[in-house]
Amino acid sequence: MAQEHRDLSGRTVAVTGAAGGIGAATVGALSRAGAKVALGDLDVAGAERVAGTLYGPHLVRELDVTDRASFTAFLDAAEEELGPLDVLINNAGIAPAAPFVDQDPGMIARTIDINLNGPLIGTQLAVQRMLPRGAGHVVNVASLAGKSGPPGLVAYAASKHGVVGLTEAVRAELWGQGLDFTCVMPGPVQTQMMDGTHDVKAVKLIPPSEVAAAILDALRTGRPEVYVPRNLGALARGGLLLSPATRIKANRALGVHKIYTDVDPRAREDYERRMADA
Repeated sequence: MAQEHRDLSGRTVAVTGAAGGIGAATVGALSRAGAKVALGDLDVAGAERVAGTLYGPHLVRELDVTDRASFTAFLDAAEEELGPLDVLINNAGIAPAAPFVDQDPGMIARTIDINLNGPLIGTQLAVQRMLPRGAGHVVNVASLAGKSGPPGLVAYAASKHGVVGLTEAVRAELWGQGLDFTCVMPGPVQTQMMDGTHDVKAVKLIPPSEVAAAILDALRTGRPEVYVPRNLGALARGGLLLSPATRIKANRALGVHKIYTDVDPRAREDYERRMADA
């Protein structure tokens, strides 16, 4: 299934969560590569600002990834205006940082709905369009948290573990039918998601452009798993060989456990408001 050096020029790519962060960086990189890009986001004004920086054919539509009708309308518009869907990038997500025992149940449900149900809906709708043509690529943006369990991000980690499982299962189910499925697992990315979090010397924030570059590389090569930066793959696999107690102690020694548990609520206020409105 994986092919080397696929040309992205002229391909129709739909991106969710396109108004900022990884999504905005990815649509910019896709446009520069010659792709036709559909930007979907609840923040239409933000997506329009991103679209104003693009080079080639594109469209912007309001998108609620948790609503099947909204997702269907978004993909319909992309195909009607840009051509048959070649790629879907499920990127939209939220990351509330809070002690699990105190976290608002509504926000837990919202996290699972956006981060997991969104990719489930999008992947199914994309596959239904791609399978009759025997070609297409779905990229699900998960997280290193989909292979580990960072304190303070329990609901987020649960949702991203689900995205990893979704990608692996649908890949296995549709193996040999011409479709590719890639799971992208970055470490902490320098986006609004990190506002107010605890700085740790051992953890360097990744620029969104680096994740975007890795996504485009996966589209060109068909790589099924992408860690950003790439050396995180070896660290993640090595960590799974350790006992849970050893992993926890190692992260505590590095201070990693404080990243999402020792947060500044005031510095995070704007992001918290955006998540509530997402």
